[in-house]
Amino acid sequence: MKVKMPEAGSASPALSLAALGEMLDLLGVVVAKMSEKLDQHGETLAAVQKTALESRDAAQAAKTFADPQRYGRHIGNEIDKALAVPLDRLEGLHLGLTADRRDASRALDELVRQEEQSLQRLRDDLTRAGRWKKRAPLIALFGLVLALGLTIALPRFMAGNGTGCTVLGGEWLRGPETGKQACVFYAG
Repeated sequence: MKVKMPEAGSASPALSLAALGEMLDLLGVVVAKMSEKLDQHGETLAAVQKTALESRDAAQAAKTFADPQRYGRHIGNEIDKALAVPLDRLEGLHLGLTADRRDASRALDELVRQEEQSLQRLRDDLTRAGRWKKRAPLIALFGLVLALGLTIALPRFMAGNGTGCTVLGGEWLRGPETGKQACVFYAG
């Protein structure tokens, strides 16, 4: 039923009690419908607000997840994990090479010391050989003179008595004319 509302500012008669009750009922229905619509809008707004909060949280999580510093740390940690064993092996090899180099250096120093000693002995030997080389002609001359002297004197000395003559393969005889004794050697 349609109730005609008096126009504002008109001098129309006042509404009856029944019309006012009906109008009040209609206003109650309108308010209820508006309340229902407001509740739906409230629910919609709550859903939109919940979606907005979830979107904001997701955006924050995505921002944190996509943070370059975080990615850098993650990549750095993964590289550290991947390179830890090879780097440890390289460090071990480096330490081994250092020890080997130190041992080789000691051995080389010892070889240098031995070489210097050998060279010094060689120099000393060359010096002595040089002295002997200077003496060699004198020694050779002395040896030649000694050999020549012994070649001449030794048989005479040895032949000077009977035992020496027998050792040389001769025979000790007395000469008939002079009566002197002499060592005689017979051929054949």
